[in-house]
Amino acid sequence: MQLIKTHSYLQVDDYLDLLNYAKQLNDTEWQQELKEALQHQLLENGRETKDSEINALWQHFDQINDRLLELFDLLRNSNNSVERNSWSEQIWELKLERIKLEKQIQARYAHY
Repeated sequence: MQLIKTHSYLQVDDYLDLLNYAKQLNDTEWQQELKEALQHQLLENGRETKDSEINALWQHFDQINDRLLELFDLLRNSNNSVERNSWSEQIWELKLERIKLEKQIQARYAHY
């Protein structure tokens, strides 16, 4: 992800350099083309950032589900009441965390 951001910043920086050069040449048509291209580039950069943020949220969501499956297996195969209580508590905490993540994911898609 950092490589994508660096590459995007370089592209924006290149557009700005070209825009300054077009201003020095008083080439208004080229300036307008560069401004439009720069605006498009900035929109794409924002979209890439949102995509990576959503992917990170989904990965965290999957990790929680994996941990829940592990805990349910432990719960199912244990007769120790102290362990079962501890695992049940962890399950509830993970479920609450998963609900928060669901809301964050939904909010990201709503603002897409």
